[in-house]
Amino acid sequence: MKVFATDLDGTLVHNKKVAETDKEAITAFQKENLFGVCTGRPLSCLYDVEGIPFDFYIMCTGALLLDKDRHVIEEHLLDKELVRDIYNHYRDYSNIIVQTESESHFYFTDFIDFPTFTMIKDFEEIKDSKFYSISLVFDTNEEAATFVSDVHDRYPMVSGYQNKNVIDIVSKGISKGTGVKAIKKHFNADKMLGIGDSYNDLPLFKASDYSFTFHSSPDSLKEEVNDVVSSVSEAINKVL
Repeated sequence: MKVFATDLDGTLVHNKKVAETDKEAITAFQKENLFGVCTGRPLSCLYDVEGIPFDFYIMCTGALLLDKDRHVIEEHLLDKELVRDIYNHYRDYSNIIVQTESESHFYFTDFIDFPTFTMIKDFEEIKDSKFYSISLVFDTNEEAATFVSDVHDRYPMVSGYQNKNVIDIVSKGISKGTGVKAIKKHFNADKMLGIGDSYNDLPLFKASDYSFTFHSSPDSLKEEVNDVVSSVSEAINKVL
């Protein structure tokens, strides 16, 4: 049995939609195999893929793993005081999103209007939550790149991954890669496949037995995968 994990934004989801050809390929693949998501998003932000019956969910950059019924397989939490400290330090440099166990996605500034996001002005409002990840949202990709090393130097107990203009921060050692390894073991799969489009997908590529990215991806990413394709459906058809 094969297991295929896909990134969402820029991979399966384009302009808030999933191509019909990709949906058809997923359905064909799932007849004898498993297909799921591997994303930095929280569970509350699957609005544009609702209706696709995923077999598993790797959420929050690997910090939360769920089965098809959204029951927890694994979870890796950030310490509350650590999240508070990161928020206090970077609040003047970036917009900040905190991903918790609830169906809401909390943020601390008014930079986005999104129905499943809840605005929090005081950290005390969510101090009793479980924290999976914290994301720093910058104005540009270049600005985010300059802060990745700062995050690691200042907070050696976390791992930070750049995803375009965002840095996703999770517990040390956790990544999309640890997520797919755990999923492969959980389902006792013969082969793990992965596809993504950005730098935070590198751990996914390295942990997969066979990996894909796109012709439009940076050349440095193309060097890290087994194959380059134009769509998720093309990748699926190559391994069916």
